Amino acid sequence: MVFSPGMRVLCRDAEWLVTRVEAASRRDQVLYCVGADDLTRGHETAFLTQLEQIEPVDPRRTRLVPDASGGYARAKLFLEAQLRQMPLTDPDPHVDGMGAFTPMGYQKEAVQRAIAQLRPRLLLADAVGLGKTIEVGMILSELMKRGQADRILVLAKKSMLAQFQAELWNRFAIPLVRLDSTGLARLQLKIPASKNPFEVYHRLIISIDTLKDIGRYSHFLEDTRWDVVVIDEAHNVAGGGNPEKHLSYRLARRLARRANSMLLTTATPHNGKRETFGRLISLLDPSAIPDPKLREYEASDIKPFFLMRFKEDVRAEAGEHFASREVVPLPRTRVPATPAEERVYRILAELRQRILDRTLVATGIVQWGLYKSFLSSPEACRSTVEKRLRQLRDTDPGSPEAQALQPLHEALAGLTIADSARFRLLVRELESLGWNGTAKSPRLLVFTESRVTQSQLAGALAKHFRLKFSEKPEDQPNQPLAIIHGGMADIHLAATIESFGTGVSPMRLLLATDVASEGVNLHHQCHHIIHYDLPWSIITLIQRNGRIDRFGQRHSPVIRYLMVRTQEGFLDGDEAIFERLVEKVEEINRSTRSGESLLKLYDSDREEEYIATRGILAADREVLDRANPETAESAELESLLLAANAQGHDDWLAFLTGQTEAPANAAQSAPAVIDNSRIRLMSNADFLELGYRTLADAQVGDAFAPLQKTAAQVVLNPPDDLRRRLGAPRSGSGAGSARGSDVIFGATAIPEEAWPEDGHLYLTTDPERVDRAIKAALAQKGQWSPELLLTDQHPVLQWLSERLMMLMQRGEAPLIASPHLEAGELLFCFIGQVSSRAGTPLIVDTHAVSYRKSGKIERRPLKEALAEARFASLANTGRGSRLPDSLLAGFVEGAVEESLRHLRQLKDQRQEQIKPRLDEEERRLKRWFQRRAEHIEGALRDLPPEGKRALQLRRQLDEMERYLRDREDNWKDTHLLASDEPSTRLVLAIEGA
Repeated sequence: MVFSPGMRVLCRDAEWLVTRVEAASRRDQVLYCVGADDLTRGHETAFLTQLEQIEPVDPRRTRLVPDASGGYARAKLFLEAQLRQMPLTDPDPHVDGMGAFTPMGYQKEAVQRAIAQLRPRLLLADAVGLGKTIEVGMILSELMKRGQADRILVLAKKSMLAQFQAELWNRFAIPLVRLDSTGLARLQLKIPASKNPFEVYHRLIISIDTLKDIGRYSHFLEDTRWDVVVIDEAHNVAGGGNPEKHLSYRLARRLARRANSMLLTTATPHNGKRETFGRLISLLDPSAIPDPKLREYEASDIKPFFLMRFKEDVRAEAGEHFASREVVPLPRTRVPATPAEERVYRILAELRQRILDRTLVATGIVQWGLYKSFLSSPEACRSTVEKRLRQLRDTDPGSPEAQALQPLHEALAGLTIADSARFRLLVRELESLGWNGTAKSPRLLVFTESRVTQSQLAGALAKHFRLKFSEKPEDQPNQPLAIIHGGMADIHLAATIESFGTGVSPMRLLLATDVASEGVNLHHQCHHIIHYDLPWSIITLIQRNGRIDRFGQRHSPVIRYLMVRTQEGFLDGDEAIFERLVEKVEEINRSTRSGESLLKLYDSDREEEYIATRGILAADREVLDRANPETAESAELESLLLAANAQGHDDWLAFLTGQTEAPANAAQSAPAVIDNSRIRLMSNADFLELGYRTLADAQVGDAFAPLQKTAAQVVLNPPDDLRRRLGAPRSGSGAGSARGSDVIFGATAIPEEAWPEDGHLYLTTDPERVDRAIKAALAQKGQWSPELLLTDQHPVLQWLSERLMMLMQRGEAPLIASPHLEAGELLFCFIGQVSSRAGTPLIVDTHAVSYRKSGKIERRPLKEALAEARFASLANTGRGSRLPDSLLAGFVEGAVEESLRHLRQLKDQRQEQIKPRLDEEERRLKRWFQRRAEHIEGALRDLPPEGKRALQLRRQLDEMERYLRDREDNWKDTHLLASDEPSTRLVLAIEGA
């Protein structure tokens, strides 16, 4: 027996509703159920079919029960609940009304490309600020509707956890439980040490740094399979130079093998090396690239797996969502150095001259690192000098380098950031903006590279503007001047970033290191950036500016680069290089598709070293305008990616317009049947109001508080079992239970931070209203919107559907009458499903089987049959059926057999339709195995059999064989091949009156 969601079953002398199904093995399933009788209602559990005696309802034995409710409300709600619990299987996504946002065409393409794949696996490589998180939310929403995203794991940087979590909840009503350092510790106190923490909650967001401790979480990860794994800023898991020692890459590879679907997001998909991009593609599909070194591949190998769009590609479509930005002219943000600083510049120039003359041999720190740190602050330079002198004292105390550094150390003594020209310039710019730290000050984002500079600058600003300032991480959200850096704990980072984006918070200036340069949205209350010091990297500058210059910015971003001019002639050329660096960043912002790849280095550290050695030390003012001769591989890779991206887009458009067959990894070439899975008889608002009132009327006592309704909003005070289901604070069994003490099993727990203080839920069906509520929250209280969109996947509607499906007893269906059908006609309404062996829905079909007096049997789509019966407007006249129960039972049995026969035909059609795709995929996998095995065996012939490299290569062969078996067992057989028998449910009978 293959079970599917929506079934009613008996197990352990209790009745349950199956809500989700997972494969436990090739023969067995795990059934996730919610209680359906008085004893178990509101409780959730899981049953393993191998161990339990589980008895499903035989649809042939369905009892028809006349509906006595006014307007047949009971039958209408029962049917609507069944339809809403039904997974969708139609080929096209429906993004309208999906969430509180305006979907763009390029975002819709990402959803279409994902759901059309045999198993959704995609690298979203759009440029900074184009809304990759929105694309992830859209794809997850569609997969949830299709029953393919019950178990979701999101990995993000610690600075991004709260933002990503809030975005998916506010705009899509997708609940993710955040297991940051505090949340994970709290959870582990609640569950036994042997309990898998990733089995407690089914939708999680956790930081890569927390989870990459392979040793600590290895056995838990090995025992957990995921429907979808999302990795944000995925370039951090590409493996670097030594992937086997790269913990983040090893974690990503492990998760990739345990996930059915996978989404990777990054604006920098490679570092110029073919193998690093190849690793990201191999995470999505290890069989995409034949070369075991992941260096040799073509556009056709990679084009199915990634999308890459630039700002200029979407600017016309995005329109007002992108504000034009302003750069304050450099002459206005440049000042001369002080006399004391000129003495330091003179010593630094002498050091550079000695290095160029080869009279002093020194490391990169001395060659250009000291100069760069002095451009940040005297304290940063002094700290670097002292650290280097200590190293030399321990290793070579009499070295010429130590002697050369001594005059610099003496010249820096007594210099402070507060006396520096750069600090005075900053104060001048702040005052020109009317900034003094009070509530009337504009909100500013100030970047510095150096942690030492950050600390000194914060203190100097606080003293100058007479502000109270503390460096304690917990104090940052509540003071006008705040700092963030990579050494802060995730909870303090999240709180500080949220405060910066909240309009009424006291924070007016955020002084950040480059921990804030990736991914974080800082544009909600800010459109001013000041670069206190200048990173010698185009990549870093673009990432920094992207924090406020991004999709949804309502004001023109204003960018300031602070510059100090020295009179030291030997350093005069440096200023020209710095000015050209800024100009290049702006040229890229206005260009079409060059992204951050001007120098073809794709790594901020490599860019810094290149500009330092090829530009600063070489006195080459045109370094940024010359082609780098050593980046031929990078340039070739970029051209390959642009070509592959264009081919993938063109292939997709051709497929949509019917000009070609499906792309190589598409799930289907054309719909096998007319899809009948997307049916709604009621709006979300009507379903909530009528369904909730029906449940409330059936309750004894006042467990269901009345809905409070306005023209645009519904306020719900959740009843106890819904509060428990949603993981509400104080939702434990006792009134005095600790906050959040109850562990919620499943995928419905709302983020604790999202709960309103009054415990009520504020719901609407107006996306624009929710968008305004999000903005109001950002202005008043933080990033959690108090008002939410009532989407199909909202946990409240999921709960309501499950409860309304229990309006009928197990094995019962409502019987109603319609004067619009032929007199004596019996119309039986079915929801049928063809599932995989894992319970994954492959075909869901709603249809009706009618018996007419003439003896004619007819089957037609449910929507058509209900329209003929005018189901939505039927009134209940109280007329009961004139047929005896025994005769009705005979018709029921015959109708069920007709329904199953129809579903078997749909199953056979689908199998025929998908068989060429599966055969082609099997051939492709065999070609991949053969080609890669030839590479490996060729390498083995030249190696000693017991050598380290030979052992590694043989392990690769073993891994390849395991991968093929896993694709067969846990993908093809489990998720794509249909089970032997379809299932069907009789959900309504209508008799012609």
